[in-house]
Amino acid sequence: MTEPRSDARTTDTAQRILDVAAGLFFKDGYPATSVRRIMTACQVTAGSLYNHYASKEDVLFAILERSHDDTLTALRIGLDTAGDDPAEQLRAIVTAISTFHTERQIEGMVSQREWRHLPADRGAVILQRQREVREIFEICLRRGVENETFTFPERGIDVDIAAKSILDLCMNAGQWFRPAGRLDSIELARQHTELVMLMVGTNGK
Repeated sequence: MTEPRSDARTTDTAQRILDVAAGLFFKDGYPATSVRRIMTACQVTAGSLYNHYASKEDVLFAILERSHDDTLTALRIGLDTAGDDPAEQLRAIVTAISTFHTERQIEGMVSQREWRHLPADRGAVILQRQREVREIFEICLRRGVENETFTFPERGIDVDIAAKSILDLCMNAGQWFRPAGRLDSIELARQHTELVMLMVGTNGK
């Protein structure tokens, strides 16, 4: 396994490589996308690409790290701005995850599908990021259950199942969402939020 060249990864060229490669991975899959195709699509030389990323694996790993780190940042900002009410916190993080997976649809889909092509050690890093995302939802839900804001356990629904169902709802929208379609990302996030609040039950709140 090669190590990413971190000193060069914050440049505009590095970010453009990630954006273009994500589009190619989304369209054709990681195995079918060659380094040469990435170079051609980015209009960079081999020397320029390898100055930023030492391998195609490094490119994929950087895409997935960026996607998960930005997701976690958005969720934490949502929590910080929502106050102490678990219902408002849940609304904020559902809005954040829904919006991410529509406004950064390609990156989100690549993150869900292509991480399996990473070697075990790097795959474990991404799985840990996924767990961190899920834990944010589980903690919020558990707090809402403990202070009797949420009623879903009364219907025999576990916290972990509720969290996974919420994430599936919001993240899998990237499979069918169309930016030029009937719903924009803001309206879809609103509808996702209302569906989730119905799911968890809020004691008439």
